[in-house]
Amino acid sequence: MAMQVHPLRWGVDTAGHPEHIEERPWAARLLKEFGFDLWMDHYSPQPTVAGNIGALQTLDAFAAANGIRWMANLESANWSQGFADDRGREWYHKPDGRYYFQFPEDLLETLDSCQALQGLMYDEAEHMQNCSNGIARNNKPWIYNPAGQTLLSAAEGFEAAVGEVARLHQRYGIRLYSEHVFPVLFHSFARAGWTACSKVLKENWTPAFIACALGAAKQYGTELWLTPDFWWMMDCPGHSPEQYRSALLLAYHMGADCIYTENLAWYAETQHPTWGPTLIDADENSYRVAPLGEVARWFRQEYVPAHPRDYSFEQIQPRVAIIRQPDACWGQGSGWLPDTLFGSAAWHSDSITEGWLRIWHLLSRGVIPATTLSWNANYGRHDDPFQVFCPLDGVVVYDHRVQAPLLAGVEVIFLTGIGISQQTLQAVEQRVQDGVMCIALPHLVPEGVRCAAGENGELGEGSGRWITTTDFLAPHVRRAVQPILPAYDTIRYHFGAREVQFKMVGNNPDHLEVQVS
Repeated sequence: MAMQVHPLRWGVDTAGHPEHIEERPWAARLLKEFGFDLWMDHYSPQPTVAGNIGALQTLDAFAAANGIRWMANLESANWSQGFADDRGREWYHKPDGRYYFQFPEDLLETLDSCQALQGLMYDEAEHMQNCSNGIARNNKPWIYNPAGQTLLSAAEGFEAAVGEVARLHQRYGIRLYSEHVFPVLFHSFARAGWTACSKVLKENWTPAFIACALGAAKQYGTELWLTPDFWWMMDCPGHSPEQYRSALLLAYHMGADCIYTENLAWYAETQHPTWGPTLIDADENSYRVAPLGEVARWFRQEYVPAHPRDYSFEQIQPRVAIIRQPDACWGQGSGWLPDTLFGSAAWHSDSITEGWLRIWHLLSRGVIPATTLSWNANYGRHDDPFQVFCPLDGVVVYDHRVQAPLLAGVEVIFLTGIGISQQTLQAVEQRVQDGVMCIALPHLVPEGVRCAAGENGELGEGSGRWITTTDFLAPHVRRAVQPILPAYDTIRYHFGAREVQFKMVGNNPDHLEVQVS
């Protein structure tokens, strides 16, 4: 029987470029040299409706002529005070006080007529929700306004809001995507019909971010999209070719359907003390491949053809499942960004929302900090350098609605966060009966278990056991998880019949090699 190969969509983001890079004389040659089949245009609205129609049609014609797909990245709203077209229509500020990029419906009709449009990308969407568009100093709620609601109901409120926007675009055949700089709200977007894409590299603990995004894609049946991002704090590129290579290997062998890189080029005439060439160094008439670009070209033109994947992320067989209700907490309580969950001035991180951070510290053998999943919580520190690797063994993250089929074969379940659905708790109870160990915050376990085990105790049930704890780093928890901790130098996952291992080479956390067996 012939091997079924799971293909890869391979793209690039044009962030930071002068506009209309697709009109450069070398653009088509670049697509062929790097093997790109996805073009992510950082779209800047034109002053006139006619100008926007022309810009969108030009992008579509470029993509169609070159046999690729294209997307409009809508990040421009994140950095501006607003935008009105020549008909006086405000695109970002909404009458009800929210603030997000929304094409008028006549331009949605233009997009509907495009031949090669993949969809629209809302960049740093969860960040704009959490900081209330504070980057643009608007201090207005993004798509979801949490005013008058409770944190316990926020996930449903958020999903309803982004779902409404998804349905609007669905009427025009337009798919929506979200790109996340922090590892939160993947599940909420996916449940609402979006494809949630995680940044890797940047300031992120890449393996943990992938585990969150993969769990959401698996639970809600979306594709898995990942984007290596060259920014590190205010430096670009802030990552080495070796780190980029390892991130590509991680994304590819964790089963990503699409990998695209931010960003493509550095222009020779641009001057900034901490910026330099990314994939290419270019001017109007030519480009040269930079060291990071050599990695990208090698990966797509040599590595991927030599290592076809005969498995998909959908075949994931997790060893450990972290279950938590989306609450938008990633560790911002110890960071420089506002500690405003979902952008609410009344909702802040606490020991409950931060509980899962201590689980990551536990499951990574202490490599991931116990307080955050992003170096943004250590902004400005130079004694804690970035690294790609942290050890993990089969960890995925599901939300509080996950059902029994996705928990089959799981050895250890963590229940953390603010809430859990009754159906999910019943599924967990059955898994414990069948032999699983469930480690949980006391308020999430069944009442009978809580009464018998107390806040920090153990209770056998069926072939399995419950462990309650107010601290996932407590001694009795550490003892219980010893059998499922990873080797110090290994990330390991199972996809169907395939075992995939990522190992550090020479104890270098930025140099990984892959073994597929």
